Amino acid sequence: MKRPSLSLNRYAAVGRALAEALGVNPPPVCRIGRGRITFKFRQSGVSRWPEDERIEYALQVAETARNLLGADTRKRVRRRVSRAIVVVFEDSHLDRGCDIISKWQCIVPSGHSSPLEEFTRQRLRK
Repeated sequence: MKRPSLSLNRYAAVGRALAEALGVNPPPVCRIGRGRITFKFRQSGVSRWPEDERIEYALQVAETARNLLGADTRKRVRRRVSRAIVVVFEDSHLDRGCDIISKWQCIVPSGHSSPLEEFTRQRLRK
C-alpha cells in the first residue's frame, strides 16, 4: 500500500515579504506543509539572545507572518493562515576548528487572538 504524501512547498516570495516587513536580511526560508508554516532564519544571531527576547521576537514574526499570509493574493497561501507557525533561528560559528550550530525553535499555535497580544497579556498578569 502506498503511503499518503504530505507535500512540503517553499514560498520564497512570502519569506522575502516577511523579511521586508521585519527589516531583516537575508530573508527567512518559508516552507508550508505538514500542517505548519515554517520560517527559518539563518545567521541572524537571534539564537544567542536572552530567552524572553527570542520569544517576543518569535511572536512578532508569527503575527507579522499571519498578517502577510492573510493578505496574499494566492488562495493557496491565504487558506493556510490558521496553521501553526514555526519560527526557527539557526546560527553557526567556528570554535577551535569545530563548527558549532545553535538552533532555537518556537511553535506558535494558531489561535483567535494575536500571539503577541496574548503574550503581552500573560506578562502583565505576572
